[in-house]
Amino acid sequence: MLRDILTNEYLSRLEVLDMSIRKRLSAAPSSGARKSSSKGSSIEFSDFREYAQGDDLRRVDWNSYARFGRLYTKLFNEERQASINIILDGSTSMRLFEKKLDFAQAVAASVAYIALNNSDKVNIFIADGMNLEKCTGLVSKQAFSRCVNFIAEERKGGETFLNKFSEQIANERLGDGVSVIISDFFSNDGYDKAVKLLKGKKQNVIMVQILDFSEVEPQEKGNVRLIDSETDAKRELEITPEVVDRYKKALDNYRNELREFAVRNETAFYSFDTSMPIMAAVGEIIK
Repeated sequence: MLRDILTNEYLSRLEVLDMSIRKRLSAAPSSGARKSSSKGSSIEFSDFREYAQGDDLRRVDWNSYARFGRLYTKLFNEERQASINIILDGSTSMRLFEKKLDFAQAVAASVAYIALNNSDKVNIFIADGMNLEKCTGLVSKQAFSRCVNFIAEERKGGETFLNKFSEQIANERLGDGVSVIISDFFSNDGYDKAVKLLKGKKQNVIMVQILDFSEVEPQEKGNVRLIDSETDAKRELEITPEVVDRYKKALDNYRNELREFAVRNETAFYSFDTSMPIMAAVGEIIK
C-alpha cells in the first residue's frame, strides 16, 4: 500500500534530494520559471501567485488584498515557481501486479513531495480507463495529504491510450516546467504524440517506465494460456527456454526503442522494475 511506503523516515530521506531536483530542473532549457539554487531575500521582484497555506506572511501583498479581497504572495527572482506535472498511467496493465502499482504510485508521490517541499506547483493527472482524472494547483507541503489520497484512490483501470490522453492534458494549464510520465508504456496508440505534445507546451519531459520483476524475468513454464489484462485477448503457448529468450530480447528491443526515441526528442528516459528500491529509482530520476 502507498501509505505504508510513505513513512516519516522515507519522507525525511526525500528532503535530502531537494537540492538535486532543483539543479536538474533549473538546468532544463524549457523549464521557464524556476528557483535558483541560492536562498535569501532577493530585492528584485518577479511575479505574484495566489497565496497557499504555509507561505511566509511577510511576502503577502496586502495592497492586492485590499483591492481584490484575495491573498497573493510576492515572488522574487531567487524563488520563482516551476510547475511539475505528473502523468500516471492507471490502466489495468499497471494494476495487474500489486508491487508494480505500489512502485508507480510511490514514484509519483515522491516526485510530488520533493516539488511541494520546494514550493513548486504540482499537477497530477491519472489516466484511468477512458477517464482522465486530475488533481491540480497543489503548491505547499500541506497539500501532500491531498496528493496521496488522490493517487491512492481505488480505480477500475482499463486500456492504455497515452497519445489520446495527452491531447486532453495538453489543454490544461501546465505552466513552464517539467512533465513526468509514469507508465509501462504498453500503450495501444503509442507514446510519441504524447511526448511531442508536451514538448510543444514548453515541458521538459521525463519518461519513467515501471515494470514488475515478473515481467522482466518470467517464471511461467510449460503449456499456459496468456490473457491480455486490458483487451482480454487469449493465446495458448508452450513456454520453453527458447520462448523466454525471445521474449527477453523483444523487451530489451522495446526498451532500446524508448531510449532512442527519448534521445532524439531531448527527453529523459528511465526504466525500473520492482526489484529496485524505490528511493534509488527516485534518486535516479531527479539526479
